Amino acid sequence: MAALLEEALACLARGCSILPVHAGNDRDKDPHSALLIRTGYHRPDPENPARLRASWKPLQTAAPSAETVTAWFANTQNVGMALVTGRISGRIVIDFDGDEGRAYAHSLGIRPHVRTGGGYHWHLRAPEWRVGNLVGKSTHGAPDCVDVRGDGGNAILPPTVTRKGPYLYLRDPADPDTLDDLPLTLREALRLVPPLPAPPPMTGPLPRGDDRYPSSRILDWALQKVQDGTLGGRNDTGYHLAWALYNNGYSHAEVLQVGQTYVSHVGHQHPDGRGAPYTLDEYRASMRTAYTAPRGEPWGYSSTDARSTPQTATQALEDVYAQLPPEDQARAAHLVAREWAATGRPIEDTIRYLRLIGHDAAPKTARAAYVAHERREAMPGSLDAFLRARRVRYGRST
Repeated sequence: MAALLEEALACLARGCSILPVHAGNDRDKDPHSALLIRTGYHRPDPENPARLRASWKPLQTAAPSAETVTAWFANTQNVGMALVTGRISGRIVIDFDGDEGRAYAHSLGIRPHVRTGGGYHWHLRAPEWRVGNLVGKSTHGAPDCVDVRGDGGNAILPPTVTRKGPYLYLRDPADPDTLDDLPLTLREALRLVPPLPAPPPMTGPLPRGDDRYPSSRILDWALQKVQDGTLGGRNDTGYHLAWALYNNGYSHAEVLQVGQTYVSHVGHQHPDGRGAPYTLDEYRASMRTAYTAPRGEPWGYSSTDARSTPQTATQALEDVYAQLPPEDQARAAHLVAREWAATGRPIEDTIRYLRLIGHDAAPKTARAAYVAHERREAMPGSLDAFLRARRVRYGRST
C-alpha cells in the first residue's frame, strides 16, 4: 500500500476528515477538483449549470469513507493530502511560516507536529466553539509569520511532497496539544478564547426593592462623567444623577442621600479650576427638576434593536463585564488599569471606573497596575485584543 493511502486511512481511524490536494505542480496545495468531482464532491456551476464545480464543503461536516479515500490516493502522482481542520477533525493547526516562523516557534518552546516545506505545523485539540481562520492577515499582538487553520480550513499533511519540499511528522499526530499550551496573550491575539454568549434581552423594567440597580454604581457613573465632561458640568451631571436614581425607583430621601455623597466629591472640584463651589442646594434644585421630568427606563432594561454599538473598548467592557468569568474579569480590570497608568490617567479615575463596571477589588487592582507601570514591567496584552478575542463588537471597525 502506498504511504499516502496508508496515512490517509490512518487519519480516518483517528477520527479526522481529509481531502485530496494538488502537490508538486502549478496548483500546489489547492483542492484536487478532478478527484473531488469524480467521487461526488461537487455542485453546479452557477454560471453554467451544465458544468460541475468541485466542493469540499461537505468534508467540513462529514469525513469521507474509506472507499472514497482509496479512490483518491490510488494514483499518487502530483496528489497530496490535507487535514480538514476544526471540530470535524477535533483539531486546529497553528502554522509557523518560514525562517521567522520557525524561530518564533522555538522562542515559545513548543514541539511542532509537522515540518512543512518552509516552517512548522502545530496541532492542537479543537475547542467546543468555532475557531475562525486567520491566514495571511495582520493581527495585533501576533507576528505575521503565524496563521490559524480552524473550522472551514485545511492544512497539508505528511507524506505530501509540495514544490517547497516534503511534509514530515516530527511527533505522533495522534497526540495533539491543547490551547492552554499557548501563552494567553497570543491566544487572545489569535482569537483562540471562547466567545462571550449573547446576553439575553430583558423584557421589562428591573424589579423594585432589593433588586434595583445599585445606587453606588449610578453614583460612580456620575462621578466619571464629571471627570470626562461628557454630560456638561457638575450641575448638569447632578441633574442626570438624580434623574437616573428616580428612574430606578429610589425615593426622595434616597436620592438626596446619594446626592450628599456626590456633592462631597465634586463640591470643591471645578473642571477648569475657577468658579464657586457646587452646593447641596443646587443638587436639591436638580432633584426637583428631575422628579418632574418624563421618566426614562430603569438601568438594565434594554431592547436588542435599540442597543447601540459601544465606540470605545472601555464602553464595551462596561456592557460585557458581568458576563465574564471571574478570572477574565480580573484580567480585564488589570488591562484597563495598566493602559490608563501608561497614559497618565490619575489612579482615582481608574478606581472609579473599575468600581463602575462592578470590579470589587478596584483599589487593589489599580495600585498593582500603577506599580507595574512604574517598574516598567511588560504590558500583559491589551484590552482591545482581550475584547476582540471574545468577539465583543465596538467602534467603527466592527
